[in-house]
Amino acid sequence: MPLLITSLLGIAFLSLCPQSIPVGSIPDWFGHALAYGALTALARYNWPDRAVAVAVSVFVLGLTIELSQGLTPDRSVSVDDLISNAVGIGIVSFWRSVTPVVFTLGALTVAGCGAIPVPENVQNVRGGDGYQLSHRDVSKDTRDAEPFAERTLAALARCNPHAEYREYPVLPGQSRQGTLGTGDLLRVTVGEDDLLSGTFEIEADGALHLPHLGPLPVIGRSPAGLSDDLKQALLSGGLYRAPLPAVSIKALERAALRIHVAGAVFEPGTVDIAARTPEDRDPVRQDAAGDAAHRYGLTAALRASAGLRPDAELENILVKRAGKVWRVNLVGALNDQAFDDPMLQRGDEVHVPSLGCFQPGLARPTVVTRKGVKVHLSNLTTPAFSNAQSAIDDDVREVRYGTRLLQMLVRMNCVGGTHGTNASRFAVLMSRNPVTGETEVIERSIEELVRRADRASHDPVLMPGDAVACYDSKVTNARDVARSFIDILSPAPFAGGL
Repeated sequence: MPLLITSLLGIAFLSLCPQSIPVGSIPDWFGHALAYGALTALARYNWPDRAVAVAVSVFVLGLTIELSQGLTPDRSVSVDDLISNAVGIGIVSFWRSVTPVVFTLGALTVAGCGAIPVPENVQNVRGGDGYQLSHRDVSKDTRDAEPFAERTLAALARCNPHAEYREYPVLPGQSRQGTLGTGDLLRVTVGEDDLLSGTFEIEADGALHLPHLGPLPVIGRSPAGLSDDLKQALLSGGLYRAPLPAVSIKALERAALRIHVAGAVFEPGTVDIAARTPEDRDPVRQDAAGDAAHRYGLTAALRASAGLRPDAELENILVKRAGKVWRVNLVGALNDQAFDDPMLQRGDEVHVPSLGCFQPGLARPTVVTRKGVKVHLSNLTTPAFSNAQSAIDDDVREVRYGTRLLQMLVRMNCVGGTHGTNASRFAVLMSRNPVTGETEVIERSIEELVRRADRASHDPVLMPGDAVACYDSKVTNARDVARSFIDILSPAPFAGGL
């Protein structure tokens, strides 16, 4: 009786709900015949001596539901459905060799083979408006597959360059030299003067403090420029007369720079570049004058922000310094060519404009992009009852930046196996669009993605934080549904038929 009531409520819900649940390629009439045949079989099990009454009651129930559909806004009364209901009811009622088990398992098999709804998105991702053009729907015919060059041009056609940014001046050569700031360690030498010579750290006020001299402003000054300031201070302070002894200032170690990075990077915000830990300090280098300038370059700040996104505009990266905006071109970094990597200063603000399009050439490890991405994975054949059983601690994997969905599916063991039972598996990719902030979900038939000629057009690049899930084939679904049905009813009380 409980199973009969559950089946009755299920049929009523599926018949009257606003959105019909798709059942793949199963014809509608066949589904009706199976559903009402199974309902009749369950009713006959409870009232085995009332075949006619059960058949009439189930048909009246179907008629009532069909008439009720005419009262809903998106349903209508169908005589064909009533005929299909009657066929299923008649077969079970008057053909005794067809047992309730056959019809019930048939209905559950249809449920197991049914397709789930296609993922919906706020944007028209299926039409090609997603972050990656490869998120769009898979075409039915591969004979007219676009060549690689055409696919690349189609992806770049959505780019919107910021031509107005070219009005900003290019960061000049003199501004590319390293400047001093708070926390830098300096070696000051004034002839044989042991009092004024020594190792000094630039204090929080941004000045160099030497004995018997007033503070020397340091912010924005180079070591050579600060040496000239010190010479002038020695003369004006009356500590020395011309000619002055040899005066030099060398940078022993520069402190970390705090830079604000915004725009088309994976982790915008304030970053510290060139920070040293005690383990990084080399005793030999501590005694040497100078500090490597490349650690304070623009590319270091971009890497500290987890690298450029594939929609970044490399030609017009902006650097705001002391109220003025400069422009830097880093296209050479992407093309593996020589390029200028300007040194940044404390307080600089970096803005990376977005082109609003996905550039496949930027989705790979470079000096301005990330090396790898972490992806969340799920390939459970059946739901696990605990985190330990599902190996949840191993669900996040790090792969090389530029890895595509199909490569990850192979790594997840979602490809291959018994062809007859596994070939119809499909995968779902969940990825956040960094431009809009919306999560985009796409679905791919795994075997079709493997077999089709234009697979590269529909094989997305994995982004940081993406999630990939594999769903089982229809054969596996039907097997598990049948297994669940047997577990519920075993031992089957009506195995002998009607």
